[in-house]
Amino acid sequence: MSPKPRTSRKEAPNRREEIIQWVRKEGSLSYEQIQKRFAVAPMTARRDVAALAGQGKVVRSLRGATWVPPDGFLAEGPLWERLGKNLPAKRSIAKAAARLIKANSTLYLDGSTTSIELARIIARQRLEVTIVTNSVLVSACFCNASSSRVVQLGGTLNLLSGCTTGTDTEAAAAQFFIDVGFFATLGYIPGEGTYESFADTFRVKQAVAKRCAQVVLILDHTKFGKRSLNRVLEDATISTIITDRPVPHLKDPRLILAS
Repeated sequence: MSPKPRTSRKEAPNRREEIIQWVRKEGSLSYEQIQKRFAVAPMTARRDVAALAGQGKVVRSLRGATWVPPDGFLAEGPLWERLGKNLPAKRSIAKAAARLIKANSTLYLDGSTTSIELARIIARQRLEVTIVTNSVLVSACFCNASSSRVVQLGGTLNLLSGCTTGTDTEAAAAQFFIDVGFFATLGYIPGEGTYESFADTFRVKQAVAKRCAQVVLILDHTKFGKRSLNRVLEDATISTIITDRPVPHLKDPRLILAS
């Protein structure tokens, strides 16, 4: 495509819509292609891709953007649909979680969509911390520029969750001491604990939680009172609970409401 005349900030929505249509046709685009096509600065191209990725419209890669297949690939609802679902709540929970982070600490972030939002905040704020994760999507948040050290746990890649799992991952987790671990969940019953459905994923969470000085549960209000197939984390092991709305009849000193 031939370059267009330089565009202004007011034209960003139209430009981004064109990028969506373009990447849908091509499959992937580089930042350089976007920059040349729209005659914009390199940082403008990166901001456009970051904004579209935040909406779940594209996948941000190291060199540009990749099209999001409409059928997704996650069993618990398509991944990119989940990334965009209830996004304001996830972002507010992630902001509250970020306020708990201390410099030079070691953190674990699971493969949840809320943890991805937290990873984006950590990367954007250039927090000097060590991130341990089994999520390739969390790790990818730090590929552009970051002050954080990222440790990707090895193992077998689960194509449904985008996380490494299995005995190798569990063994790798046992080698670390984690200051604060951030865990999401499919369901949480006060007094009982958290619940998940996929054994290979929750076993990694259990292995990591044993290495955490503090376990922080990050979940929106819809997850309270729900069970799934397996209990993962016992309630007594949870140090802090961060959610987006008050939970009726629940008075727990561990509870933090995101603002």
